[in-house]
Amino acid sequence: MQYKLSEYIRIYEELKNKMKWKVSDKGILMMIASQYMINRKELRIERLLDIADKLKGNAGMFSSMRSYPRFTTAAMLDVHFDNPEEQVEALFDLYGQMKHAGFKSGTFTYLAATVIITNGANTTNQASIISRSKKIYDLMKKEHMFLTSQDDYPLATLLAYEDGTAEELIERMEMYYNSLHEHQFSKGNELQFLSHILSLGRSENKSSLVNHSVRVYDAFAEVSIKPKKMYYPVIGMLALLPYEELDMAMISHIYQELNREIKWQKDINLIMAVNLFTSEILTHSSLAETSMYTTMETIMQAQQAAMMAAVTATTAAAAASNSGN
Repeated sequence: MQYKLSEYIRIYEELKNKMKWKVSDKGILMMIASQYMINRKELRIERLLDIADKLKGNAGMFSSMRSYPRFTTAAMLDVHFDNPEEQVEALFDLYGQMKHAGFKSGTFTYLAATVIITNGANTTNQASIISRSKKIYDLMKKEHMFLTSQDDYPLATLLAYEDGTAEELIERMEMYYNSLHEHQFSKGNELQFLSHILSLGRSENKSSLVNHSVRVYDAFAEVSIKPKKMYYPVIGMLALLPYEELDMAMISHIYQELNREIKWQKDINLIMAVNLFTSEILTHSSLAETSMYTTMETIMQAQQAAMMAAVTATTAAAAASNSGN
């Protein structure tokens, strides 16, 4: 675990030193570093920048691919493909298909398109995944009109790969949402995201997942970490692990180490601590040989997409605020 922690910090520092004139937001650099660490892929800065430049070159004048999101998107392509530059054209093609299906222009549609590419859907499958993603999103919107927005596009796309009808998936999510609210979780976008993560778990025993989520929530408080609403998604990740694998003392240790090395980023540091811990468990436990490994990889992908969405939204809001001054 110490190696992964040190390696993550090393990658982050390399990104910060070599990209400080391109990306000023530490959260984006932390996201990129986590992708290389979790996917066990060597970071080559020049290659990352080449992919980002190609994304920018293919983008329209007002596309988000001309701004910060091109770097996180470039990283996602780089860690999943041996020849990531070859996927750029396919990404823009998928983006166009998704807009045609009713998804709105913007960063979150690019993220959803990246989900499809990195999940290896063939050309024939892509159309059905896009259609199913839109149906799931529309049903999510119907259930929670004011909570559901474009930042749910990537997760709706991940859910499109799950078994069952779209209606059955929504019913499962609603069961988790309402049950967790009865157990001290506050209603809102974060709880909706937690219910989506648990729905990716494919567990037949739904009540045990609810109970496990409550136990993880309480475990945060036991190590003096307030279980904020923004931590709900990582609580969901940990709830899907066998309870005997949960080591909150280790997560707390990683968190404190990150706080010492990367200042003023406590919330992202906590999320990264859970991601690093989960990655270690998946790599070195018996889970690596079970279907749970694939499930958790999918959920970590969802968590990364959500973090990118949050960081992107914060950056966009700051840019809009500055432009108004």
